[in-house]
Amino acid sequence: MRTRPVTRLFRRFARDNRAVSALEYAILVGVITAGVGAAIATFMTEIEGIITTIGNNVEGAQDNRGQ
Repeated sequence: MRTRPVTRLFRRFARDNRAVSALEYAILVGVITAGVGAAIATFMTEIEGIITTIGNNVEGAQDNRGQ
């Protein structure tokens, strides 16, 4: 009995461990990205406050330097 090309391709793919490793890395990158996104969302108000403070300090330093 002759094996179909699609069946052979599927069997070869199923035995290939590189696909599993690539999938594991893709899942890992997804989890890390989700974690970083959640951390940024959680601390967004604090981050905005820090950036505003830095901006105000820079503006104040420029104003003092011009006088």
